[in-house]
Amino acid sequence: MSLLEKIEKGEVYIIAEMSANHAGNLENAIEIIHEAKNAGADCLKIQTYTPDTMTIPCNNEYFCINGGLWHGSTLYDLYRNAYTPWEWHTIIRDECKKVDLDFLSTPFDTTAVDFLEEVGVDFYKISSFELVDIPLIEYVAAKGKPIIMSCGMASTEEIEEAIEAACSKGNNNVVLLKCCSEYPANYADMNLSTITDMKKRFSLPVGISDHSFGSMGAVVAVSLGACVVEKHFCISREIENPDCKFSMEPNEFARMVKDVHIAKRTLGEVSYNISECEKSSLVFRRSIFAVKDIEKGDKFNKDNIKIIRPGYGLKPKHYNDLLELKCSKPIKKGEPILFDCIQKGVVLFLTNNNISLDVYNWLKNREDVFLYKEQVTLDFIKTFRPSFIVSYNYKYLISKEVIEYMNNKIINLHTSLLPWNKGAYPNFFSFYNNTPKGVTIHVVDEGIDTGDIFCQKEINFDENMESFESSYIKLNDEIQELFYMNWEDIKNGKITPQKQQVEGSYHTTSQLKKIQFIWPFCWNENISKYKERIEVINI
Repeated sequence: MSLLEKIEKGEVYIIAEMSANHAGNLENAIEIIHEAKNAGADCLKIQTYTPDTMTIPCNNEYFCINGGLWHGSTLYDLYRNAYTPWEWHTIIRDECKKVDLDFLSTPFDTTAVDFLEEVGVDFYKISSFELVDIPLIEYVAAKGKPIIMSCGMASTEEIEEAIEAACSKGNNNVVLLKCCSEYPANYADMNLSTITDMKKRFSLPVGISDHSFGSMGAVVAVSLGACVVEKHFCISREIENPDCKFSMEPNEFARMVKDVHIAKRTLGEVSYNISECEKSSLVFRRSIFAVKDIEKGDKFNKDNIKIIRPGYGLKPKHYNDLLELKCSKPIKKGEPILFDCIQKGVVLFLTNNNISLDVYNWLKNREDVFLYKEQVTLDFIKTFRPSFIVSYNYKYLISKEVIEYMNNKIINLHTSLLPWNKGAYPNFFSFYNNTPKGVTIHVVDEGIDTGDIFCQKEINFDENMESFESSYIKLNDEIQELFYMNWEDIKNGKITPQKQQVEGSYHTTSQLKKIQFIWPFCWNENISKYKERIEVINI
């Protein structure tokens, strides 16, 4: 029975992770397959990488492991000792078929994905450390097959970004695994109560990738609704390899579902925080590093920077935005790429909405521009040193300190005719309160949409022909055109912003929720028909 079939039937799908437990011996790998099947596994999982696809051969302080099971090794040496030879993959796949065991692998870069497509897999696994490798997830998702994602070390925002990456390629078949990225994992750090929160928060199936000793973690996870259990599996822990210390032997694996007596000891609390022990594992994530010497003024490109382990550089999600930007200082091969490596004077584009990316791409063809979705701080701005900040559908408030530091070099693209409908959901409230509609580009000040106005355009709508959704799309088209027409003059100081002449109106999300509670509506509902059935509420 396949992964999705078992989940749909409410059953638990059990994955035996071979990893490095073959110890470089194909006969061991074959024996593990048969023992895993006999112990009750549904699936045998391996990992597809080479040391060169994981990192680079370098022994400076960034690439040496300090502490834990692999203390003293370099990343390159660890992966060279642990990887599964690619010529074994078809042999392992065929042996799994013989014993009716599903075959799964974790790819760590795009070459591994291409290879696994040739080998033939029905679904993919993303490791905890690669959860932040958004380009890799997008590449895997584009294959159209189910994806299991381990979420060790991940914040809620990082999990959301990974899910969005898969969905952006039309792939919604995602299963999340609660994971504590310690080897072995401490019971106190596992916080398995998070499983129930993950199911509600992300509306996806949730399981566990369990690195703890014994079966306790897996049993508790299943009692909390986990639909997938992944455990490292070995013939014997006496066979030395990088993963043997925290792997289960066949008899232990077979007993796993019976070990319910110690379940409550591992319940923990809902937590997306990184444990103190787990923090040391953050350095093994992928990040952006120089893989060649880069001189000051050189442009970052696919030859001189790469997404590799360890995790001392910028997150992989910034990789595409770095390309073609200039380097601010000499950087040696094997050094991390950080924000201060970017030459000052770049336009910073702030957004949390994909509808804004048309403006970003337009700017990218004309300016050195960098996309940023997180909350900006003064320390970040001082390090990044942007020439200008453009905010468009950005969910965070910009602090007074940042505003003062940028000295009127921050603008916001707002889908209302200011001063009307400042704040949340301006499009809805403009129709609800029958106020003027339009778009505005204004200076960002300490208030919410209260800054001086550079330019704006009033827009009339036929409410009989529009929904809230269609009118919002039109307003975004209009604000983009207004920006394209006026950006050069705004940037070069050729337009003097004008103060807002009247107080106008301001609205909050809580006001919208109150209206929705009394008069429910859908965003694609016709505006005129909605207004016919409501009474204006004094909020």
